[in-house]
Amino acid sequence: MDVSIVIVNYKTPILLRDCVKSIIDHSSGFDCEIIVVDNQSEDESKSLVTSMFPSVKWIDVGRNAGFGTANNIGIKESKGEYTLLLNSDTELYENAILKSLTHYKELAKKQEIGLLGCKVEHRNKDLQPSCNYYWAGIKEELQANPIFIFIFQRLLKRKKLRDINKYERLNTNHAITWLGVPFALIKSSVIKSNLFDENFFMYSEDEELNFRLAKKGFKPFFYSETGIFHIIGGSSGDSSKRDRQIFASKLLFIFKAKGRGYFWVYSLIVKLNIKLDNALNSSDKAFVEKNNLKLSWLKNYSKVILAKEFKVLNTYAD
Repeated sequence: MDVSIVIVNYKTPILLRDCVKSIIDHSSGFDCEIIVVDNQSEDESKSLVTSMFPSVKWIDVGRNAGFGTANNIGIKESKGEYTLLLNSDTELYENAILKSLTHYKELAKKQEIGLLGCKVEHRNKDLQPSCNYYWAGIKEELQANPIFIFIFQRLLKRKKLRDINKYERLNTNHAITWLGVPFALIKSSVIKSNLFDENFFMYSEDEELNFRLAKKGFKPFFYSETGIFHIIGGSSGDSSKRDRQIFASKLLFIFKAKGRGYFWVYSLIVKLNIKLDNALNSSDKAFVEKNNLKLSWLKNYSKVILAKEFKVLNTYAD
């Protein structure tokens, strides 16, 4: 078996069906298995997909275990020499897996490779920025500070790190800092020895995985000569809960990757930024209210993280 394709599903029956169909329609030149790990969707996902594609291996988790945990279940069951982590809201339009696999093998002749991704596009072929060039942390937050912005951007005419134009790099093959899923190819022996951290329910688990792999010498790469479609928002739920989950998971990543002292300093900078922003935009009540809500999230999640009660960070369960 060349490639095991692991897809986590949660209440996306039509998207999942189209994703699996696109794999079958646009994959040749290699042997593969498709593993769907279902987070208790309780809809027609299983009957729809398994009736149309009986070769698909379906795993019922029995609960909404989250993205990383569900991927781990699929990874452990995989038989392929390589593993492809693929979102259910993606579609192949060409033989992207074979092209990426060929490029991965070429890169691996010279160095240790972590996750390898390809172009991620809207249906109209417009590119979605899929590469990341910095880790979440103090530097990023400092450069969101109003004083920093005034001094460095307006007076010194320097760009913030966040102003890196990701689109400019999406037409070249290159090493990156970290790669997120929706499409991530990796040697199975590497991912099986470095599974997702299951303390993350959703979001930032991919950044944390990349961080651990990078510390062990496995570098992520972007391959520009093939691509997939990604239906943004196709599998999203409540936006308020999603925002909270993103924030909670980001805080957890910073704590786990950088340590307690770094996390404490980061939290102070976030608080300072929020208070400065509120002072500068005091007339915008909606803006201030949203910032104050983020401040309350920071207070609550920091207590949980510092107490290492990570499992309660699943805000989707609230």
